[in-house]
Amino acid sequence: MTGRDRSRESVERARVVVPAGEVLRGEHMVAPAHRAPRAGYFRRPRSLRSERRTLWSWCWLPVYGAARLASITWNPFEALFEALMDREGKSGGKPFHGGWGSMAGQLGKALLPRTRNGAHVVMQVTDSQLRLVYVSGAGGITGRRGPVEIGWATDIRNVTWVRDRSDVVGGDHEIGFADGSWYTVRFAGQGWRRMSDAFPVRLSHLDSVPHP
Repeated sequence: MTGRDRSRESVERARVVVPAGEVLRGEHMVAPAHRAPRAGYFRRPRSLRSERRTLWSWCWLPVYGAARLASITWNPFEALFEALMDREGKSGGKPFHGGWGSMAGQLGKALLPRTRNGAHVVMQVTDSQLRLVYVSGAGGITGRRGPVEIGWATDIRNVTWVRDRSDVVGGDHEIGFADGSWYTVRFAGQGWRRMSDAFPVRLSHLDSVPHP
């Protein structure tokens, strides 16, 4: 199965959690934009607790460990602190406005859930909510599908605008909230241009960021 097929399958599987009566207006695989800050490991939500770690996941643990070690600089203690805990001060900058406790910060943390087998994150926009759905990455050679669950969600009225930043990278969008915060996400893969149509207020990169 190709990456595109897996993405399509994850989006389709995520639909099972849409409550009866809600109208699904948009859905797409989502991740933090490359230039957006990542929340430290312990800030991220623990999700899909019901599943057990698969053999495939155990085999990949050394790779994850090596990737973390590769980020260590001349000061390993400082690098470890940055990787595990993060700093509130790093949340500034154009890709992210507001601290990790803001609505945008909550979204940013929820985009990187802590799971045993990894997860595909699907964003859904309905007539009443903006939500993230976690689709377990379990499967591999067994083909056995893992669970699907709703992660972070907020009332759609808390989402005040979405701003297309494909002038920076195709698929990048800033999502703004009622508390004045915003976070930059990336809708990767085919069909990302249609995703912003699901939001109530759409802006181009030529429009200035609204202020509450």
